[in-house]
Amino acid sequence: MAYTLVSTKKTVFGNKKVVIIEGTFASGDTTGTVVTGLSAIDFAIAQYVDTAKILNCAPSGGNITLTTQDPLATKTFRLIAIGH
Repeated sequence: MAYTLVSTKKTVFGNKKVVIIEGTFASGDTTGTVVTGLSAIDFAIAQYVDTAKILNCAPSGGNITLTTQDPLATKTFRLIAIGH
């Protein structure tokens, strides 16, 4: 399993939907596709809570593929996606 979903929060900014996702990558996991529930993504950003690095945050349709350094231990990430 590439990542584990911890929580999803949804809100609206003007005419855009916003999804805030928290999840974890386990040691050895370096990629995962996050389903946001959006039909299209205009902007997305992801980061670990600590110093490990997310290398790529690639939106495609309503999904985002995250590529990360091997976290060497379970690490929490947060992702914000804005779209419609």
